[in-house]
Amino acid sequence: MNKYFGTDGIRGKTNVELTPTLAFKIGRYLGEYHNKKKRNTVLIGRDTRISGSMLLHSIVAGLLSSGTDVVDLGVTTTPSVVYLTKKHKFNYGIIITASHNPYYDNGIKVINENGDKISQKLEHAINEYLNKEEDDLPLKKEDDIGTYTYNGKLLLDYVDLIKANIKITSNLNILFDLANGAASKVAPLVLKDLAINNEIINAMPNGININASCGSTYLETLSSKIKERKDEFDLGVAFDGDGDRVLLVDKDGNKLDGDHIIFIAARCMQKLGKLNKNTVVLTVMSNLGLLNALKKEGIKYEIVDVGDKYVQAKINEEGYSLGGEQSGHIIFGNLLNSGDGLLTILYLLTLLEEAKLTIEEALNGFAKLPQVLINVNVSNKNKVMKDEGLLKLAKKITTELGTNGRLLLRASGTEPKIRIMVEAETVLKCEHYCDLVKQYIEAM
Repeated sequence: MNKYFGTDGIRGKTNVELTPTLAFKIGRYLGEYHNKKKRNTVLIGRDTRISGSMLLHSIVAGLLSSGTDVVDLGVTTTPSVVYLTKKHKFNYGIIITASHNPYYDNGIKVINENGDKISQKLEHAINEYLNKEEDDLPLKKEDDIGTYTYNGKLLLDYVDLIKANIKITSNLNILFDLANGAASKVAPLVLKDLAINNEIINAMPNGININASCGSTYLETLSSKIKERKDEFDLGVAFDGDGDRVLLVDKDGNKLDGDHIIFIAARCMQKLGKLNKNTVVLTVMSNLGLLNALKKEGIKYEIVDVGDKYVQAKINEEGYSLGGEQSGHIIFGNLLNSGDGLLTILYLLTLLEEAKLTIEEALNGFAKLPQVLINVNVSNKNKVMKDEGLLKLAKKITTELGTNGRLLLRASGTEPKIRIMVEAETVLKCEHYCDLVKQYIEAM
């Protein structure tokens, strides 16, 4: 059993599930792994959580003691580490972040030299080592001990990547919500030289305000700002804590999620001849309205499990140029092997300009089916998902919904929760079926 790794690395409450000791041991194992003939090199970055420095020092100590050389980017986004790990040929990249979770959680994401999520084989190997009572790995001595270097300037290579792929000439007025997260450092470096009239909010991290009533997790904050200052902005843009997701708010304050972004990008890329194999990668959470709209445009799609690593894997496997999740993880396979909130919005604006379309025009023909998503806290996700009564109820609801809706039940890969999603002709019907399932789970 893979006790520690979820769909996006290791994640949990700091000093409860995720401790400095655990971080140290992860560093110890990664530092030694495949380290037979030469020293490993690792690039590391973190978001703005108060626990980030503690975990950083712990994992770095483990890496150094196993003979690995470490380069620290400091506070930065997940996609910047992904890009720079591959560009500068590090053996691994590590990001200390819990993404959209509250500040008291944290996590450790590990990627390989190609910028991909590490294999399940390596995850299981780390898991086995973490479960051992004794540390059986050798400690390096003398000049075999690894070295540590801080190199924040390396981030400029990532900034250059974005600027090289962005061509925006229209003076748009955009309100950016940086979630008091990693984008607070990175986004200003990119935006300062672009032809965008931008205003930034929630860019003063203090260690405990990351994702706090702001960013893509709380899009209501951005939506309210846009409505309050009517006609001042063409668009609102919100990132999550580590900058790999983005959600939007249009000029009237309406929320646009990852499904909207994917449809806009797909239409533009198809028109411009940039949609490889005329196919988009989606997940089981993608709205039925998106699937229907893509069909009408003659655009094919492939569906994978929830998790950007599955979208990433399918894009790599088939050579596709676009895929993503409703949550705002969007991957442009021709640009970067990772979801990247900043790159996504700026490339999307570039595509719209090249295709000579407005957001409203690009969304013409796309109508989302009403959807309700709720979370239920549980103590044992696996037990709940295997419950025969729950499976029977789910089958009954699916039959009743027919072809005009669907029910999706899934265990969260990052939190102790069961996610219930219903799509139907009306919100009332969605809420009704969600409540039925929720009541059953809570009564278990």
